[in-house]
Amino acid sequence: MTTYWKSQDRKYCEFCKCWLADNKVSISFHENGKRHKESLKKHLSDLSKRSAKEFKQNQKMEDDIKQMEKAAMRAYAKDIQNNADLTSQNINEILELSGNSKTIAPAPSVEEKSEWKEMKNDKGRTYYWNSKTDVSTYDPPPNFISTVKKENKKLKPKKIKDKHKKQKTDGAMSNMDTVKLEEFGPMPCGKPYGSWKPVVKEVVKEVDLQLPKVERQKPLPPVLLEPEHTPIEFKESKVDYSLEGPSEFKKRKLNNPKRNMRQRLDDE
Repeated sequence: MTTYWKSQDRKYCEFCKCWLADNKVSISFHENGKRHKESLKKHLSDLSKRSAKEFKQNQKMEDDIKQMEKAAMRAYAKDIQNNADLTSQNINEILELSGNSKTIAPAPSVEEKSEWKEMKNDKGRTYYWNSKTDVSTYDPPPNFISTVKKENKKLKPKKIKDKHKKQKTDGAMSNMDTVKLEEFGPMPCGKPYGSWKPVVKEVVKEVDLQLPKVERQKPLPPVLLEPEHTPIEFKESKVDYSLEGPSEFKKRKLNNPKRNMRQRLDDE
């Protein structure tokens, strides 16, 4: 097996801006140190100061926006009180500059406030009170329009408009029923390699070369030759046991030069 050297993992501390060994002992020793605790405390204090500063800036911005909106609404309400047709005039000017011939009808003028006001007493009976002269009477004053009639007048054009709108929608729905919808099939899928084509085999016409016809002879059947059979002879070997005397083993020669030269010494 081969041995190789592996470097020890290191960890970077963002609070202290330094490197340390990435093991539990080194990390706990560093985090319990005085330098790390001071750096962490400083970072938390900076973070709280920064968040408080951002919160104040956002709150100030929101207050400024609210003040601007209130000022704009006051100016807009003042313009409407002075001239109710101001909004429609501005829109018409913009449309004329853009080339659109359609114009917006001016807003209805604000009705003059009547001196007489319709009131009701504790018994539910209606009476009329003059805000200038502080005179009250049960008889309706001349040219006085009650609040109910005013509301009915305001609702009349709205009802007519809703009626016309409903007629238009009903007519459009009836036209949609009469018109037949065009039927479309599924969208064709993309074919990056082209469309499929059927393969048609071309018929090749044989060309007559007007060569002489040669009669083909049938091949002769092969002749099988039987191999010659040679008889196998087996010989017998005989062992002669006529030797007399005891059997002996050959002694091993100790001083044989062909043996290994490394021999055991007495000191070993």
